[in-house]
Amino acid sequence: MKLHHITIKGDGPLNEDALIFNEGQSLFGVADGVSSLVPFTSKEYLTGGYIASQTVKDALESMKSGDPSLYEALTRINERLHMKMTEYQIDGNQKEQLWGTALAAVRVQDNGLEFIQTGDCMILAVYESGDVRPLTRLQVEHLEETATEMWRECIRRGFRTKDEIMPHVKEQLIANRQLSNAEGGYGVLNGEKEAVNYFEYGKINKVGLSHLILLSDGLFLPAESIPEGESYWEYTACSILEKGIKKYAADLIDLEESDPECITYPRFKKSDDKAGIVMDFGGET
Repeated sequence: MKLHHITIKGDGPLNEDALIFNEGQSLFGVADGVSSLVPFTSKEYLTGGYIASQTVKDALESMKSGDPSLYEALTRINERLHMKMTEYQIDGNQKEQLWGTALAAVRVQDNGLEFIQTGDCMILAVYESGDVRPLTRLQVEHLEETATEMWRECIRRGFRTKDEIMPHVKEQLIANRQLSNAEGGYGVLNGEKEAVNYFEYGKINKVGLSHLILLSDGLFLPAESIPEGESYWEYTACSILEKGIKKYAADLIDLEESDPECITYPRFKKSDDKAGIVMDFGGET
């Protein structure tokens, strides 16, 4: 198995995305830190999203043989995040104060492949036949689409800068955060005891599997850039495998730089943090 990976800082002061490599356990993942809506930095000038994604990274990279399933591991990590926020005097009853992380992780086993996801990180399985199989779904998609449509409406009304548009969308983004790990909302690893109810997890066999692609949302293509009639995830997977993950990311950044005010391709920031891993099962170990 060959691994190809990349992580790139977006507009923020820190790269809150993290790559997870535990080659001894054939365990790999991407984590996308989510900072609180209430401003927070530690005395080391670290954001909550950075602390959360690094906490997950450290825990999964330290797993050893005989350790529990990924579901059990994430349950323990979620408890650890809760304790960390308690240490920082974060009020766990105030969702706007919570920080956490989205996550997609896989563990390759002799007889299959275990996976787990929460939030909006994605896992795409690509087969020798060319078929692309999303193992996960974007848990925040239905909420973000509402905010994105509000962004588009502002553009239709003639707004032409992010600073003009954001005040019209911000309340919706805040309202979305109140639905973390809640019915009608989305899952995220943020210390709430309900977080475990929103894990997507399971196991697939490896028959015919050629590649596995793990992505944080910073590597998602804008919907408007997908050719008409093309399947979004098939187009994304094929683009990554044809170009390679580094060229794919570079082209995406060029697209983002061409639209700094997020008008042609509506989104909430010019460039988000990026993390991606391509696992090539056709290559040599």
